[in-house]
Amino acid sequence: LSLSLSLFLASSNMCRDKRATHSRGGRDDAGRRSPPRERRRSRSRERDYSGRRERGPREDGGGGSRRSVDEGTRSDRVAVLVDSLPPPSSIHEGVVVSIKPFGAFVQVDGYKRQGLVHISQLAAQHVEAVEDVVRQGDRVKVGICGCNHIRLHAMPLPWPSDSPQVKVMPGDRDAPEKLSLSMKQVDQASGTDLGDGGGRLARRQREGGEDVSSMTWGLQPLEHDETAEKHSIATAVKDKANFEVTGKLAEATNKVNGVTLKWSEPHDAMKPSKHWRLYVFKGKEQIEPFHIHRQSAYLLGRERRVADIPLDHPSCSTQHAVLQFRLTQKKERGEDGETRVTKLVRPYLMDLGSTNGSFINGEQQQPERYVELLHQDVLRFGYSSREYVLLNADE
Repeated sequence: LSLSLSLFLASSNMCRDKRATHSRGGRDDAGRRSPPRERRRSRSRERDYSGRRERGPREDGGGGSRRSVDEGTRSDRVAVLVDSLPPPSSIHEGVVVSIKPFGAFVQVDGYKRQGLVHISQLAAQHVEAVEDVVRQGDRVKVGICGCNHIRLHAMPLPWPSDSPQVKVMPGDRDAPEKLSLSMKQVDQASGTDLGDGGGRLARRQREGGEDVSSMTWGLQPLEHDETAEKHSIATAVKDKANFEVTGKLAEATNKVNGVTLKWSEPHDAMKPSKHWRLYVFKGKEQIEPFHIHRQSAYLLGRERRVADIPLDHPSCSTQHAVLQFRLTQKKERGEDGETRVTKLVRPYLMDLGSTNGSFINGEQQQPERYVELLHQDVLRFGYSSREYVLLNADE
């Protein structure tokens, strides 16, 4: 066991010494010095290593940001963009290249940059649509309202910041890159500058000889005549309470089978004592008569839920007319010269505002008015051909 342990330790030490010698470039078994072994790199590290060797050492000595473009090329490009912008407050001609709901884009002659003429800058008056003023392809004269140059604050400038070529405001990192144009400040016929007024009419001035010394300006305190005000309040007619009958209670109580009747019986309504009949004739044909002495009123109409005598002709109304018996008093002078008062129950007819009317002996009657009926009167309703003859069976 001790011999095996000694052999294992010896072999382990020998392998460790051999690896250390090979990694440091030691000598081999023949006494020759072996070259040091290079560490293997991955493909991505090999690419980065080769790229760094081609670029060479960094200009800033390893600190700060690395410049990726040549300063001379960048300065030339910025100068071209700055020169391509027209100066402010100048007047130029251009062509309308596109129409938008908010304005028109104009290509200024001699410049690459397009400018926007907002809809509020098209004319001095209010403009509903851009197409009402300009069309695509029209040549117009525009004034330069403002030029926002390219933003150079994100890169170092090749010239001092106070150079007249570009003026960059400190902290202006959100300035829009656009060209604002105006048409209402330029006379489209002559090309002259109209100023900020935009061609609006000058405000009318008062004549020199007008006296303004007695005029008052601003809000003035109102003068109240307290006496007149009290008198007007005292003489004002106040709205009085209206206690007249509205008919709502009668309407609620005057319903039959869910239908509100158009009329209500008068206080002198009474059942007749005589046997009245209503004979119906359709041409020469007689139909079964109606006995109308059993109640005080009979409703005629097409609404069968409430009609006592139905009228089926389409020209008749739902509640066409009513035949009402009323108690009346009649004064008569006898043979002896004395005046006697007799009470009789007489029949009356009232049209309930029908569309085509009610007729007695061929004469149309006024609506909503009681008309007394006599023995052998002939009734007709609407354009119906049926005739109703009123007869007293006792006579």
